[in-house]
Amino acid sequence: MEKFSNNNAFTLEGRPPPLLAAAIAFQHLLAMAGGILTAPLLIALGMGLSTAETSYLISSALVISGFATFVQINRAGPIGSGLLSLQGSSFAFVGPLIFSYKILISDQSAEEALGAIFGSTALCSLIMLALSFFLKHLRNVITPNVSGTTIMLLGITLVLTTLQNLAREFDSAGGFEGNGFGIIILSGSVLASTILISRSNKTWLRVGSITFGLMFGFSISLVFGSVDLSVLESTEVFFIPEIGRYPISIDLQIIGILLPIFLVSTMESIGDITATNALSGLKTGGTAYWLRLRGGIAACATNSFVASLFSTFPNTTFSQNNGVIRLTGICSRHVGIYAAVFLIILGCIPFVANLFQTIPPPVIYGSTVLMFGLVAVSGYKIIAESLPKKRDWILVGFACSLAYLISFFIDSVPGVPENLVTVLSFPVSTGALVAMFFEIVTPKNTLGDEPGNR
Repeated sequence: MEKFSNNNAFTLEGRPPPLLAAAIAFQHLLAMAGGILTAPLLIALGMGLSTAETSYLISSALVISGFATFVQINRAGPIGSGLLSLQGSSFAFVGPLIFSYKILISDQSAEEALGAIFGSTALCSLIMLALSFFLKHLRNVITPNVSGTTIMLLGITLVLTTLQNLAREFDSAGGFEGNGFGIIILSGSVLASTILISRSNKTWLRVGSITFGLMFGFSISLVFGSVDLSVLESTEVFFIPEIGRYPISIDLQIIGILLPIFLVSTMESIGDITATNALSGLKTGGTAYWLRLRGGIAACATNSFVASLFSTFPNTTFSQNNGVIRLTGICSRHVGIYAAVFLIILGCIPFVANLFQTIPPPVIYGSTVLMFGLVAVSGYKIIAESLPKKRDWILVGFACSLAYLISFFIDSVPGVPENLVTVLSFPVSTGALVAMFFEIVTPKNTLGDEPGNR
């Protein structure tokens, strides 16, 4: 049938004992917790949202991530991969969402701007749900060149933004004449500890390096009295996400910014699901594989739509969980049910979101600057692993250069519609569009494309 011989301790449909399943689920949780919690916190910090709104976004992200994981691992018709593929808030949308909010807030209230963002992400999710039935055709447009270019630009943009945020923290602390040096030491120690943990011989430490790095930084801040615990005083007992918390609307310029990111995020999820499929002892290729893949992408789109309804951010698969499967040898999707329940429970306890908010920004930035640097590297690897030729590298270099050139100067070009200026001012989306255009129109067999000219 679909399965073939494998060395996993438990098969995809195997049922580990409850205590073992819970322990493995907790390991999956450690691997992804840093990402699920940090993504909405970074977005909220970038948007300058209140403590209450930030708490809502984090709690809602946890609850919806649990729901999304449950949908992904349990196939219901055409929705879901049926694999141990956990889901959570995507880092790919951190920069685009902050950029979109800053565009909208210039002439709208915070509530209206958030409503426009969630309405636009909902529509983008429905578009991706429709496109999930045409994955083979989509892969002809969103090639490794396009995905790699976009992810590189995304990582570079986020690194620059994070460094700018750190510089602001340094200045607000009084620079070298004040406590600015302490900011550098704190962020640097978090960065160093995360790198050291990621280089550990213990695989279970490596897959949770971001989470452990944040815990290390928080502990240092707590010892030196840099943690503001006042936010914990107003903690509610129980959290339930709300439908329509903000006035939903749709903004076409925001869709223009976000849709290319949705497309590229889908390609990342295809890679994650394919890896999970292989680790589960299932064949890559054939009808069964494509049905799982289509179901997985449809689940990502459906879950992102549900996330928008409950006023939180798009969901995607987490590649870190494939590391846990490699570590444990357990691919049973029933482990995912435990992980989904853990996520929902954590989200329903407001204390968790409020406690995470107490982590000082320098700790967050010290951890995420490495994460975003690795995002840029992963974009390069996507291109390199596709055996690029000279034509491919020229395309990538041209797309990256033109993306920043357009974003810097588009507002100075007379006669360009304001909405188009807004879309093209964000280099990541612009780079994705440029790469797609040249991937389609540039002949693939050109002079200098021999294997020796790579």
